[in-house]
Amino acid sequence: MPPLPPFLLPDGTLDWEMLFQVYEFAQFQTFADELTRSEISFAEQVLSLTDAASVLDVACGAGRHALELGRRGYSVEGVEMNAALVEYAAVCAYEDATRVRFVAGDMRELSYPPQFDAVLVMNSSLGFFDDATNRRVLKACADALVQGGRLLLQCINPYHIESYLASFRSGWYALAGGYVLREASFDPLRASLNIGYRFVAPAFGIDAQHPGDQIRLYGYPELIAMLGEAGLRPLTVFGDAVLPIVLFEEACQWQVVVAERL
Repeated sequence: MPPLPPFLLPDGTLDWEMLFQVYEFAQFQTFADELTRSEISFAEQVLSLTDAASVLDVACGAGRHALELGRRGYSVEGVEMNAALVEYAAVCAYEDATRVRFVAGDMRELSYPPQFDAVLVMNSSLGFFDDATNRRVLKACADALVQGGRLLLQCINPYHIESYLASFRSGWYALAGGYVLREASFDPLRASLNIGYRFVAPAFGIDAQHPGDQIRLYGYPELIAMLGEAGLRPLTVFGDAVLPIVLFEEACQWQVVVAERL
């Protein structure tokens, strides 16, 4: 991997995505690499990827899924809004000598014709917008698939949110020469997971407050209805995106849906 790029922007503000998508994964590199390999092995199996498969990774972050797919020989395109992450991921792809292309783009503005065998939307990336926008994103993902192509959609399970929050709700942890305070809560009236962050790094003179994330969580029937509206036929649902296969049950923190373009 290339050297870590700075997480401080030239104007002195903090690049939160760089901090979380690059520095945090680098801090827990062994765990992150093992998780990524397991997730991609899962994706290969449930998406029935062939040797010549082409994959679109939506909201790909620093490209950990796209890069692992590339290492396994697939043709991959990763879309990410943060330009610094795109640049970093592109350097990683160059060093790996893989067929992975990264482009800067907003998932709300996807406009691919049918050309991919599979589309990934991982780590609850879908829920950051209002319902109408989320539906539009799903439709654009469906439109990017060839007939019979498959979507892998990973979302937090709202039915067991307390289990998710048990290890995530609040606390400080060390990161990148400083400390992050994470505070999370669930709003049942809006079915929204609200997460706030503060990063303090005295050595850099930083005390920054994240504007906050609101992630709309959907129950399984809601997801199935949205996928159907987008022209996708749900095939199955799992309780995690790893191997060995985890059945979707009450206690699962994730719901991972595989759907096929009609």
